[in-house]
Amino acid sequence: MQTKNTHLKTLVATGFTASAFAAGSAMAADTVDTAAIISTIQSAGVAAAAIGVAVLSMHYGIKLYKWIKAAG
Repeated sequence: MQTKNTHLKTLVATGFTASAFAAGSAMAADTVDTAAIISTIQSAGVAAAAIGVAVLSMHYGIKLYKWIKAAG
């Protein structure tokens, strides 16, 4: 009885593995074009970087102005 049970488990495991590979290859055929999404994210990143540079420039510009004013 022990051997039949082991063979059954092996067959079931092999069947699940084969069906998983078949499902994976079927899903690989349906690819999504992500070029538009990537370009949108990249352009948003450029805008965010520009805003960040502007904010930091204002912050340190004010600090520099106060430092120069205090020295004079």
